[in-house]
Amino acid sequence: MYRPRRPRATRKRRAFRAGIAVLAGALAAAVIPATAAADSTDDYPIPHRMIVTTCTAEQILAAAQDYVPVYCERYIIDKHNKSPEVQQAAYDNAHYFYSLSPADRRAYSEEMVTQFADPMTASWPNWAKIFFNNKGVAAKETDHCADYSPDDMSVWDG
Repeated sequence: MYRPRRPRATRKRRAFRAGIAVLAGALAAAVIPATAAADSTDDYPIPHRMIVTTCTAEQILAAAQDYVPVYCERYIIDKHNKSPEVQQAAYDNAHYFYSLSPADRRAYSEEMVTQFADPMTASWPNWAKIFFNNKGVAAKETDHCADYSPDDMSVWDG
C-alpha cells in the first residue's frame, strides 16, 4: 500500500513554530502572576493572622503563655540556650517584624522562606517559631493578644 509522504517542514516553518512557542510562553509568564512554589495560601510561610495582627511581639508571647503554654515553654527554654547576643537579636527581629505594615510583613515572609543565609536563622533556626507557628497556635495567640500589655518585656523571661 502506497502512502504519500508528508512534505517535511522547512527550516523557516520550524523556526516560526519555535518562535510562536517562545512567544506563548513569555506571554503566559507575563499574564499569570508568580506564586510561592511551596504553598500558595495566605498562611505560608507565616499564618495570615500574624501578618494582619495589630499586636506586639510581647502581647503575642503573653497570649502564648496562657493559651498555648507548651509551645511557649519550649520556646523560652530554647531561647535560654542561646547567647545573650542571639537572644537580643531575636527580640530585635520580632520587634522589627511587628513594626511593619501587613504588606511588608508578607514580603518579609516571602524573603524569609527563600533566603537561607539569614544570620539570625543560622544562629537560632527556631527564633520565630512562637510567632510564625502553625495556624492553630497563631489563631489562639491572635484571638487573645490584645488583652495583654503591648510593652511588657518580662514575657521574654518566661
